[in-house]
Amino acid sequence: MNERLIVKSFGPIKDLDIVFKKFTIFIGDQGTGKSCTAKLFSIFKWMEKDLLMKRSKCDYYQKGGTFKSKICKYHRLETFFKNDTYIKYIGCYYSFEFSGDKLHVTEQPPYPIVLPKIMYIPAERTILSIAENRPRLLKELPESCSVFSDEFIEAKEAFKSGYDLPFGHLHYKYDTLNSVSKLWAYDYSDDPVLLRNASSGIQSALPICLVSEFLSEIVSKGEDVVLTDKEKQALDKEIEDILNNETYSKPVRDGMLKQLSSRSRYGCFINITEEPELNLFPHSQMEVLFALVRNCTTTNDSMLVLTTHSPYTLAIFNTMILAAKVKEHTTESILNEIAGLYPLECAIAPENIAAFRLSENETPFCLSIQSDASNLISKNSLDNVSNEIMEKFNMLYRIYAKSIK
Repeated sequence: MNERLIVKSFGPIKDLDIVFKKFTIFIGDQGTGKSCTAKLFSIFKWMEKDLLMKRSKCDYYQKGGTFKSKICKYHRLETFFKNDTYIKYIGCYYSFEFSGDKLHVTEQPPYPIVLPKIMYIPAERTILSIAENRPRLLKELPESCSVFSDEFIEAKEAFKSGYDLPFGHLHYKYDTLNSVSKLWAYDYSDDPVLLRNASSGIQSALPICLVSEFLSEIVSKGEDVVLTDKEKQALDKEIEDILNNETYSKPVRDGMLKQLSSRSRYGCFINITEEPELNLFPHSQMEVLFALVRNCTTTNDSMLVLTTHSPYTLAIFNTMILAAKVKEHTTESILNEIAGLYPLECAIAPENIAAFRLSENETPFCLSIQSDASNLISKNSLDNVSNEIMEKFNMLYRIYAKSIK
């Protein structure tokens, strides 16, 4: 955690220098670079994971136009580069610096390996609900949507016996015989609705909730990464070399074997979600956010990165910060009383959250909107829009009042 990303002159991003926390939120107008920033973060996390698992070497990413034309193409960012583009990512294990049309990779000082399960959940996810059993509809989507679709299919299989959505008293089941998703409301009546015929909010939220729950369970169980035969052979060879090397003391040997094990077993979940509020009523937005936060607390190193246009998202996270303050300063009896009103497992310590406003018209381009004094997310551009609407309302009302005298 606390990975740092510096970007200058890349697509819509003018200039930013940010540190990612366990929970990181980006707000701002359309086209200001929220998703672009989140996509860059996911790319570097994936590259770092790839190097940790020894699937690739640093030279692969440093040669030619690999980073621009191959890696960034995954999120369709390959056309975002400019003559003066500068990007630097400082992770836990490697740092990556793009400058002068070249990428340089540097290994960081040794750090205990925690292998991440990384998932980018795109805003286009709604089509996955509509296009169930219609793969031709997905052909024009970015590769990231295809990968998410694969995870969605696995998640549906994993929860085929049933899953309760976090809102609306809705129950989900996957009909494996006909390969269709069905939803029941209220007391699970005998009249299900096909997912492709459900409301847009359900079509948007179900893939988020189902995949996030599925992947967080994989991580919490410490499941092994699926390795190719070649990777298994290489891993077995490394284990054999360690065991047969008589110069290693037992503590050294045990430490090396533990590191090898960490390279092949998931230790955290990195959930990067675009606009979780899409098509959702405010109360449903809150329940979905609670679910995402719970999924992020399965391990200490799990992270949640969100882009949003919703003022409710910011207000909900403020309640989570305040809940942490309450937990810290109140008695157990009062906490038990509060627990009936608010999920205290969703309390977020202020030092674990970062919130940024990106703006094309304001200076600086990227600004932290978390108050130094209260640690709460403070006034921002969304509040300014609300103020502007209220000002227009007041002006119209004054004119109206004069007209009816």
